[in-house]
Amino acid sequence: MKSISKAILFLSISLCGYAHAQNNLTLNYQVTKELNHFAYIKIKVTDKYLRTDYVLPNKTFTEMTIKDDGQYILDHQKNIAYRLDYALNKENSDKAFTDMMKHAPGFTKEQIYEMSLDPKNDPNNYIAYENEGENVFIGYFDDEKVQTVKTSSFPNQFLSSAEYTWLLKRAREDTYFGKAFVGFLDVPLIDFMRKFKYDTNQIPTEISLHNEGKAVFLKTVSNSVIDESEVEIEPQFMIKDITNESVQFLKNLESIAREQGVIE
Repeated sequence: MKSISKAILFLSISLCGYAHAQNNLTLNYQVTKELNHFAYIKIKVTDKYLRTDYVLPNKTFTEMTIKDDGQYILDHQKNIAYRLDYALNKENSDKAFTDMMKHAPGFTKEQIYEMSLDPKNDPNNYIAYENEGENVFIGYFDDEKVQTVKTSSFPNQFLSSAEYTWLLKRAREDTYFGKAFVGFLDVPLIDFMRKFKYDTNQIPTEISLHNEGKAVFLKTVSNSVIDESEVEIEPQFMIKDITNESVQFLKNLESIAREQGVIE
């Protein structure tokens, strides 16, 4: 009986270790501009952290979220980490969805949230993708060709289907903040993948951004365990909370929009 119990315990530990390993992903990208090297992008994802580092020849920027804590933009030149508080942002998001429910009777808050995630419901930024060859998608904005995306089906050299599903789940969780990001690309890669999933189950491996003259190449992916020291905010950073400033900024924009009759 003891042997059976030990075997079950060993199996449980093994399975837990395996599951943990699956919940760690490091994605490495190279960015070119006008065919020349421009930057490296490293995305590290765990169950708690989602961190993206943009490494340019003479500067580095980081955008990251810590689950149930906050969203951060790290300026490595100034050693300042700008923070948006999760609890206050969630409170404001919940209030916004509740207000939307008043104008959309019959829809639940969850349904409205789902609709807000669908890129088709954001016409000012929506890019429509059309499959134009094996593993090639063309992105159109207002009938203008703005992107060419090369993809890989599963299984592939980078990710398993299960790993990609988990990555997209983490990307989806990240959307509840809204997105503050460094503006290096029009859309952060993690959010690009989330939106691209609405058009295909394939993983994007090469993204050509025609208007920016940039191309983004997925180079390697690792599912090795990520130590927390690799993703947490480095001790030399001073944390500056900008939550209230950002909330006030949005309120000011809303007031201006009401004054100009853009919204009622």
